[in-house]
Amino acid sequence: MQTKPLTRAIALVGIAALSIVLQACSASSQGLSSRSFDNLPAAKSGNSKSQPTIATAPTLSLDLSVDAAYAAIPHRRTAMDFEASNMPDQDKRFLEVAFHVIDQAIRLRVTTYQKFSSSEGNDSQSISEMNRLVDYLQNVEAPAGLSNYQAHLLRALSDQRAFFEEWQTQGQQFQHGSPQTLRTHAKVQSASTALQEAYGILMQTYPSEGNNNKAAFFDYHCALDFL
Repeated sequence: MQTKPLTRAIALVGIAALSIVLQACSASSQGLSSRSFDNLPAAKSGNSKSQPTIATAPTLSLDLSVDAAYAAIPHRRTAMDFEASNMPDQDKRFLEVAFHVIDQAIRLRVTTYQKFSSSEGNDSQSISEMNRLVDYLQNVEAPAGLSNYQAHLLRALSDQRAFFEEWQTQGQQFQHGSPQTLRTHAKVQSASTALQEAYGILMQTYPSEGNNNKAAFFDYHCALDFL
């Protein structure tokens, strides 16, 4: 989509301003709220990528609902209105799946943090579910214009998983589990950066989306961000 120079300049200013807001996306004192990459995850060798469909996207078996997870952070949730979107159909199909994965990751992150912070212990099931989300997303075929977005979202999910893997390994010796210290962990920081970049890609790629959908772009990525 072509944009006039002045329109594009205005759009980029808006993106920069919203990115600043996303950097300051801190909503909770419970360590649930939500920001250099290493090598980005790649699809497993020998596996051809599949077409994204909600029917095949994982829905995790957790006690916490999507709405309850957002409320626990707490964070506003604005659902993407694909009917009102003017993006290409293949982009809609991919983002519908990506946003579903984000919602599942938010449910899982909140649940895992609560478990790891309590006497319930650091169960391996949570890490397995994180693996499931990452494996699914990296083996879904993104439209060419969204492959970079997919890579950034994968980095965020992978880095959050690495954070919890380290916590699981170290147990009570882990020094970054409190709301005051988790923000100093390198993987929490790099996941946050990846989410900011992912959000910025969507804002640049779809500048003509309506206010609801731009708010949805923000809310999905900000709620997943620890910082």
